[in-house]
Amino acid sequence: MGERTLTRISRGAIQGGLLVVALTYLLVPFSANASTQGDREQKIYGAGGLPPFSIPPGTKRIDTHCHFIPPFYLDILRAKGLDSGGRAIPKWTPEEHIELLDTLGVETAVVSISTPGVHLPGFDRDDARKLARDLNEYGHKISVEYPGRFLFFATLTLPDVEGAVAEAIYALDTLKAAGVILFANHEGEYLGSKKFDPLMAVLNEREAVVFVHPNKVPLAPVPDTVEDSGVPEFLIDFLLDTTRAASNLILKDVTGRYPNIKFILSHSGGFMPFAAYRIGGALSFLTKAPMPKVLGALQSFYVDTALSSSPSALPSTVAFVPHNHITFGSDFPFAPTFGIKIATSQLDGYQGLETEKKTWVNYDNASDLLKKPLAHWRTTWEAPAASPETQHEEL
Repeated sequence: MGERTLTRISRGAIQGGLLVVALTYLLVPFSANASTQGDREQKIYGAGGLPPFSIPPGTKRIDTHCHFIPPFYLDILRAKGLDSGGRAIPKWTPEEHIELLDTLGVETAVVSISTPGVHLPGFDRDDARKLARDLNEYGHKISVEYPGRFLFFATLTLPDVEGAVAEAIYALDTLKAAGVILFANHEGEYLGSKKFDPLMAVLNEREAVVFVHPNKVPLAPVPDTVEDSGVPEFLIDFLLDTTRAASNLILKDVTGRYPNIKFILSHSGGFMPFAAYRIGGALSFLTKAPMPKVLGALQSFYVDTALSSSPSALPSTVAFVPHNHITFGSDFPFAPTFGIKIATSQLDGYQGLETEKKTWVNYDNASDLLKKPLAHWRTTWEAPAASPETQHEEL
């Protein structure tokens, strides 16, 4: 292998490899004995630590894929010994999140709850409904307390459809959530299931944004420990889960029957852009719909860039997904800050998108997609200060 080839690899593939190595540190439990972020950076980069990080002048972003973990939720998850797709549950605070937003040039973060959601071991239906309500109230609270920095996607209770419908109406109409987060599958029932149609009707009526996040795939259980399985769920299974959900939404004609819903697929849509024509051909055969119509349905999805801006991922994404359907995502705090910086640098330095289209990806697409909630909250943020309780009653 020649020197020129090695140089090319060092600028692209090696950075992508470093990102994967960085992500493996998510598997280390967050405890008093766990490595600090500085220790983790040093293990990857050596004594010099993380390479200098900077963003292009004037960069402004909206982050549509990031998470919040209220203290009460963290306590519940840790008490039950739960993780998120094989990843340890990190500590999160609004202040630490805002510090990262400022570093990345993010104006507003749209936060959501990741797996395992609200249907937890030992919880009955009412427990799950109460937890969803508490999480959404907290999302509203930080939207008020940190003006301009946070919006939230509401947590629902699928596969409990009745509870999900009630919570969606409350969260969207009263709390003014930016949209809702739905897992690709809920206890093995994938988005697209006719059981979920009552919820889709409510979301369609409100022209809601639905953020689709992967979950544990409903297959033979993957061993819980890295030593046993070797490949944690979030590395591979999450991508498959999102891809299957997107395919099922088209197969069951959810995108056609509920055209006002705007779906954002996590992690560049999983494998969807790479396998779009394979998926499109199969779905065309199964649905008897013309291939161009099926491909158009696939291209109607929005995708985010969370952990998906590597030299091998971005070309596939921008080759298939319309440039006005890509939004910026960080996956904080489940992705470590140094991994997020690598991914963001890859996006900023990608030569396959001209500067104007990078502006669309970083800000304009999300701003247009979230036009209604942003308009509401900007009015609220500009109003005279009020206590969260008063604001909540008014909203």
